[in-house]
Amino acid sequence: MIDIDNKFERKALIESYLNAETTVADEKALAEYFATHTADADEEAFAQLILASNPALKCLSDKGEQEFDRLVEGRRHTIGFRTALKWISGIAAAIAVVAIVRASIVSYIDNQCDITPVEIAQTLNMLMNLSADEIESITATPCGKNVLITAKMKDNSSSTYILTRDGDALTTYFAWRNQ
Repeated sequence: MIDIDNKFERKALIESYLNAETTVADEKALAEYFATHTADADEEAFAQLILASNPALKCLSDKGEQEFDRLVEGRRHTIGFRTALKWISGIAAAIAVVAIVRASIVSYIDNQCDITPVEIAQTLNMLMNLSADEIESITATPCGKNVLITAKMKDNSSSTYILTRDGDALTTYFAWRNQ
């Protein structure tokens, strides 16, 4: 075991360190020594090097230590307030999410399309039979309680129809034509 307080042994250990021949324990011993002792003039540059590579071992002065303790103590008081604020914010966000989801479900149920896929298919078939030679494609898009049916023609124009339920009767209205 090396006597780190012996300048000659310490100097030999420093040389070993600079030649990358030390163990982790040797490097820790050097860092701890220079963290707690004032380096001699010829060791000062090395002390800065070893302490820079081991920042956790740098010691605070008494004044610095007192300032650190003051800051930590002040932080303890604000941690309780911040934690409470986070909890309150979280609860408020959860209530808002529940309200939004509930409103969305109610809106979905109120606006749910009551036209069946069979009725949509029958309407599409009827439109195709009316002008099968002119129609390139037909799409049906649910829109609230109605269904928008768009027929794209071979001449690049389109016609849109609204399929709606009027009481028990299913009605198709011509909405517009895009030229």
